[in-house]
Amino acid sequence: MSLLAVIQKNQLESLLIKIAAPLNLGHFVNMMPQVFNKMLVEKILNEAFSEQIIDGDFDFLFQNTIQLEITDANIFIALNFDNNKLRCIHFNNFSIESEASLSIESINAIRLIQQEIDPDTLFFQRQLTIEGNTELAHQMKNSIDTFNPDLIPTVVMKLLSEYLEKVLKKI
Repeated sequence: MSLLAVIQKNQLESLLIKIAAPLNLGHFVNMMPQVFNKMLVEKILNEAFSEQIIDGDFDFLFQNTIQLEITDANIFIALNFDNNKLRCIHFNNFSIESEASLSIESINAIRLIQQEIDPDTLFFQRQLTIEGNTELAHQMKNSIDTFNPDLIPTVVMKLLSEYLEKVLKKI
């Protein structure tokens, strides 16, 4: 491979990493129809937390709203619990009023989903922040710690893994 070809390949890779950076990806995701984003979040969360839902671990969210913020992507997802299902009531680039919120960067959210790190470690390292009703937020944090990643569709886990390795770790 010629030097020019190597330089062009590196420039293309660098450009793709910039395009796929969390903030840019967040803008793209927020342009998708809200109904699509909400349905996707609900489907994945209700499958991933199916065991906890059956055990009543999310009953604390009945008539309460908790907001999850992916800080570097400018994505805000608000959840509640109704009829034995987690409900995504908001998915956008702005926050809404909620009883509690959890904030985290993309790289740590993925590491959390892959169970490479636990939420308590992130919390004590100030990489997972909690605001509002701390009891509600801590219950959510503890529920996140007990989910079974094997219940998340394989394609989603593969996409997250590739995004972590090929984009987030190179930024």
